[in-house]
Amino acid sequence: MKDQISVVTGANSGVGFETALMLAEEGGTVVLVCRDQEKGDDALRRIRTQVPNADLRLEIADLANMGEVRELGRKLSSEHPGLHLLVNNAGVYRAGLEKTVDGFERTLAVNHLSHFLLTHLVLPNLLAARGRVLNVSSEAHRRAGLDVESLEAAIRGETRYNGWVAYSDSKLANILFTKELARRYRQEELATCAFHPGVLSTRIWNKNLNPVSLLMVLFKPVMGKPAVGGEAALFLTQEPPEAIHGRYFNKKRERDPSRRADDSRLAEDLWEISLRLTGLAEDPPSRSG
Repeated sequence: MKDQISVVTGANSGVGFETALMLAEEGGTVVLVCRDQEKGDDALRRIRTQVPNADLRLEIADLANMGEVRELGRKLSSEHPGLHLLVNNAGVYRAGLEKTVDGFERTLAVNHLSHFLLTHLVLPNLLAARGRVLNVSSEAHRRAGLDVESLEAAIRGETRYNGWVAYSDSKLANILFTKELARRYRQEELATCAFHPGVLSTRIWNKNLNPVSLLMVLFKPVMGKPAVGGEAALFLTQEPPEAIHGRYFNKKRERDPSRRADDSRLAEDLWEISLRLTGLAEDPPSRSG
């Protein structure tokens, strides 16, 4: 990874932090994208404690706000003409329905739309470096209820809300996005995959006082450590492009995703709706850069 530039979203804790730490240990420049300045600074400090010579950058952006995602994308594009790795990791779970400032359901906005938009904004930079996009998904995608008819309504929070279903839908969206991105770009241009980092003890469940969250918190002592997810991400950066392109992994092992995740029409419809909702349909990034 020496002389390469990597971007990791949600990098202040959990899988994101461990991925950023392991990339820093490999060398190169690592850009940590965090929502909170104080937590971001703390993540930098903790990484530098273990990797004193780490070349780190910190970018602050609330991925629930598409305006801030656009500003982040513009900054990354201008400062890093060649971008080698984008790890779309940031994620949320909400037990109750919440809307973002843009009018989207928060879970799908953060877990899918923000990463869809950010990837497109830095796409010329990724193509210039023949880079990689790793999308952090989950085995929860197998419980998703997204279909062609409900896509836009679910993103706008206009369907009957269930926090676990919304989270599962967002993880399905991660794989559908990966599949469609792989279909549109050859592995020689841009290698992409989605992966489940494992059932890990992270903070994603901490802010919700509902049965699912309480159950997950209860089982944290027997869950895997976030480093397991970081190791999976690092493994996928080192595999040949043809070995990962358009595929889904459970940690380091390739797995067949759900049948719905292989639905090409659903993937294409999600792509087109996401283009429109993020404003990319009117202002697409240049393919050539």
